[in-house]
Formats: sequence, C-alpha cells, structure tokens
Amino acid sequence: MKSKFARLSAAIVCILLLASSCQGKKGRSVTVPFTLDHNRMLVEAEIRRGDGSWRKALLWVDTGNPAFFISAALAGDLGMDSPVTGGDPAGGGGGGSGEASAQPFEIPAPLGVRIGGMQIDFTGVKTMVMTQPYWLFSTMHNDANLPSTVLMKYHVVFDYCGQRLTIAEPGSIEPRGTRVPASVHPGTGIVQIDAVIDQDSLSFALDNGASFSFADADVMERVCARHPGVPRLTGTVGCANMWGWWPPMEETLPVFRLPEIMWGSLRLTSVCIVGVTGVFPDGYSLGQRYSVKSARPVSGFLGPNAFKAFRVEIDYANEAVYFEKEAEPDVDEMNLVALTLRPRADGGYEVLGIAVKNGKPLVEGVEQGDLILRIGDLNVNGATMGTVVDALRGAPGEVRTLVLERGGREFTIEAKVERCLAMD
Repeated sequence: MKSKFARLSAAIVCILLLASSCQGKKGRSVTVPFTLDHNRMLVEAEIRRGDGSWRKALLWVDTGNPAFFISAALAGDLGMDSPVTGGDPAGGGGGGSGEASAQPFEIPAPLGVRIGGMQIDFTGVKTMVMTQPYWLFSTMHNDANLPSTVLMKYHVVFDYCGQRLTIAEPGSIEPRGTRVPASVHPGTGIVQIDAVIDQDSLSFALDNGASFSFADADVMERVCARHPGVPRLTGTVGCANMWGWWPPMEETLPVFRLPEIMWGSLRLTSVCIVGVTGVFPDGYSLGQRYSVKSARPVSGFLGPNAFKAFRVEIDYANEAVYFEKEAEPDVDEMNLVALTLRPRADGGYEVLGIAVKNGKPLVEGVEQGDLILRIGDLNVNGATMGTVVDALRGAPGEVRTLVLERGGREFTIEAKVERCLAMD
C-alpha cells in the first residue's frame, strides 16, 4: 500500500514538474481590463516605492511615446522627486524636498512595476517627471504612461471591444488575424505601417496613446483635392480635440472623413483624420517632428478612432501587427455639440473654438474663452476630458443645456447636437 502511495505521489510530482516546465516554455503573460477615456487606454498598475512597498497607479497606455512620463505627485510619493544630477534643470538645489521643478527632469527608472501581478521590465527606460504640461495627467486622472520602449519588450494585444490588454513575453502567443508588416524603431519602439490613400503612398505610425488620427495638412489637402465631396470640418471636436493645447491652433484645423485607407493589407473605412498645418514653433511639420522617433519618415499617425473596431496585436520581435475585426466603424463618433475645448489648470474647461461647416458656425451663443460650468447635470470642473466630451454627444437634433461663464456672468444656452462629419 505504501509502495502504491509512493508511486502515486511520484507521478503527481512528475506531472506538476512537467506542467511547470511547459509553462516556463510558454512564457509569462497577463491579461487585464482597461478603460477608455477620450479614446485613451488606461490600465491599473503597481509601482514600487523606495521602502519596498507598492503603490497603485493608473497608467495611460501609449505606443507613441518612448519616455516614461510620471506626475510630480507620483514621483514624490515614490521618493523619486529629485533629478538624477541632484539639482533641478535650472541649476538650483534638488534635494528631494517634494517641491516640483518648473521643468521636466529625469530620474532613475522605478524599482519595480507590476501589471496584473506580472513584473514589467522598465530597465533602461528614460523616466521623466513632468510638472508641465499639467494636462498630461489632469485630462485623464492618470499617474503616468506605459511607454513604447516598455511595450516593445513584449508581445501585446489591445482588445478594444473586450476592453482587455494582454502583455506577453515574445513567442508566447500564437498570433491571429490579418498580418500586416510593420517597421519598429529599435530605440523608441514606435510602430509604423505603410499606407495607400487613393494614389498616395504614405506611412503612418500606430499611436494608441493619441485620442485621434493626425497627419500633415498638405498631404490631406492633396488627397482630398481629387475628391471634392469628402466631408470636412474646420475645428477639432469630439476625440479629434486632442488636448486643447496640442497641436497648436486646434480650433482652426481641418478634419476630413476619408472613405478608405489601405494600411498595409488592412482596409480601413470611414476614417476621420485631422490635418495639422506647419504651425510648430520650430517650423517643422507634424510628419517631420514625428519622424524623429520612427524608423522611416511618416506623414503622421493613426489613432484609436481608425482601428478601435479591431483587436490589435503587435508582435514587436517580428515587426508585424495583426488585426482582427470585431465591430463596425463608429460612424456616429462626430455627432455632438461642436465645440473645441481646452482644459485649465484649475480643473475647469474653456471654449477654445466653435467648429465651422460649410462656412457656418455649428453652435450659436458661445464665444471663444467662455468657461463651461455644466453640461446638463454634469459639473465639468474636475471631470476627465472624455467625460466632458461624452456629455456633448447625442443623436443629431437633440439639445444639450450648457451653463457658461463670460466676464464673471453665468448664462445658459440650449445647444443642438450636430451631425458634424458624416459620409453622406
């Protein structure tokens, strides 16, 4: 009897060892839920403090930025609020007093980051404490981002419809969907895919950290000149209203809805893109600025509005992106009260501009600089940008009650939801 028990125990041990061995070969992976706010993906994480304890943090998943941006509040709580050099960029004393420098400064990478219990490798990732621009954190209520230089170490899946993020070691997932060859910058992890729009051969980065798709205005004008009927709007609204502070002059930029883009072998339909004019202080176009961190020149980037109907899988090691369609494009994404907004440092929002279509402003009674206090029952102060923009959405013809302030005086208007940019 003892012998049988011993043999049974030995067999169980062998099975467990074999299972453990197989699991080791398969590699580690984790799948966690995420939320979307203003089209941006947010995931919960834990970051290790200097004393070894762990602090919860909300990360903005960002395939478009190679640096790890963290808020001054998070840096202070982690005990990492001093620059690497021991002084602030202006040359004053650092010393870890907890007072934020007026300028971004570099600190060592965190001692540990976990997502869903899985240790995430931040080795060698440039880590910056960003005291400005404040809207990197206030518009999403996030603590930091999850940059491309970290994501590129893994095989990642963005399941938009299921709202799940998977991070896995390379080779541990069997890819699925339409395979599209990509180029990955070996230093920044920026992914780009060649595209064709009508007769134009272009290239776009894949930027899920942006709220929308943006490209050089001259490229978009050239494409649309061959199709005079392409719907267009002046002024960024909805998720096209990227930050309110970037790109410059958002309220004057054209927005186009293209019938089709071939992104590699993937056919994207009814894609809205903002045309960005060459208004950057250094004189560079959007494409030129973005091309500094991509493997080859790009004309801009496609954001979640272009691929949110897909399960998107990035195999960084083999420079490929897999797309699996899970829904139809959201053709109602631009149905809303047509205001361009700007978040303020005090948590409020102001009107940056009123969108214009066919030469006519789409909202009456509102002026640039007006403060928005309430939209219906929503007190906008302290709300995320996604929450505020969503409150402006609805079916065309519906009315949204806006309480605004101008020159210290409150007033109310009834604003109609417009079908701002649709394929007729």
